[in-house]
Amino acid sequence: MKKPTLSELFKTALYIGAIGYGGAANLALMKKTFVHEKEWISEKDFMEALSLSQIIPGSTGVSLMGNIGFRFHRILGGILIPLAFMFPATIAILILSWAYFYFGNTSFVQSLFLGLGALVVALLVNATWMLGKSVFKKVSINDWKGFFITIITFVGVFFIKVNVIYLILTAGLLGFVFYYFTKEFEGEKTKEGKSILSEPTISAWKLMSVEDWGALSILLILVVIGFIFPLVSKLFATFVKIGLFAFGGGFAVIPLIQNQVVAVHGWMTTKEFIDGIALGQVTPGPVLVTATFVGYRVAGILGALFSTLAIFLIPILSVIALADIHAKVRNLKAVKVVVKGFLSGFIGLLIAITLQFASKSLLGWQTWLIFIASLVWIMYLKKDSIWAILGTIALSLLIF
Repeated sequence: MKKPTLSELFKTALYIGAIGYGGAANLALMKKTFVHEKEWISEKDFMEALSLSQIIPGSTGVSLMGNIGFRFHRILGGILIPLAFMFPATIAILILSWAYFYFGNTSFVQSLFLGLGALVVALLVNATWMLGKSVFKKVSINDWKGFFITIITFVGVFFIKVNVIYLILTAGLLGFVFYYFTKEFEGEKTKEGKSILSEPTISAWKLMSVEDWGALSILLILVVIGFIFPLVSKLFATFVKIGLFAFGGGFAVIPLIQNQVVAVHGWMTTKEFIDGIALGQVTPGPVLVTATFVGYRVAGILGALFSTLAIFLIPILSVIALADIHAKVRNLKAVKVVVKGFLSGFIGLLIAITLQFASKSLLGWQTWLIFIASLVWIMYLKKDSIWAILGTIALSLLIF
């Protein structure tokens, strides 16, 4: 396989970040580009990197970019490549956030977001279904433990209003208690065979270049700057905490963000938050750029940039910190059972927030029409969500 230069890798990450829509579609585009078009990495190595990235909290796409960047260009690549991937979506959501808060009260914009709110509910239903299929691959009586965790988190957030962080921790603990002492996660061995993405990389740390030290120093300086401004520091700390518990990535983390920014801190209304998710769907890149929208609402451009950095900081640092032991970590039974608990819990949280958003967004026959049409397009016909977004925009302007 060819080894890309840092410049080549950076430009490719920027390109994928600019045109990649949707989580699964984004990963497919990465595979097509890195494996088949550029031939920088074998399919086996790519899938190995992907599987390693899935045990890290936060966006799988960002972790994957960090993983590949680190392996080819050590720490500098591990920091720079995921940032390049995130850059187009961050700039796009920044511009859209400004437009939303400047023109948001006009009838034109209000009509647009009535339809996009219904689309968000359809996307949440689809995300819940997809996460459910990945967690409960074969539904049987043996899945009662996972279903129990799902019910616990749903009841806790929807009826009792327990803090979501506590529910996630409880889900992880129950996953350990329910599964660690059984044989359900035994016998799953990693396939043998050398891989440039699973070999120990301790030499990468020993041979750190001036550029590597510079990249780490700049990242540290940015974190310190974030804590100079009181409101920005509060945003930064909140989104770092969200990033720490963001297992499952994408829409699975939306309930956690909503709990923190709406219920705990009161930085925006539920309606504004739904609109922020809708704007995030219009942009390429990961769903978690919703953090940019929230940051802009609270503290302008500075708040947007530091909120974005904060929510992606944990996956980027995790890739670098665990680079030489990833393969071992992901095969630890304790890790598998706790992640199983987390993901089972996130299903309950997703169901709860889907119902909550539906009660705010599906208020007339027009919104129900858009919701059903979007659901059929995405779930039944399995078409690309970008066309559902464009169709929703056109239909909203027509019927409202």
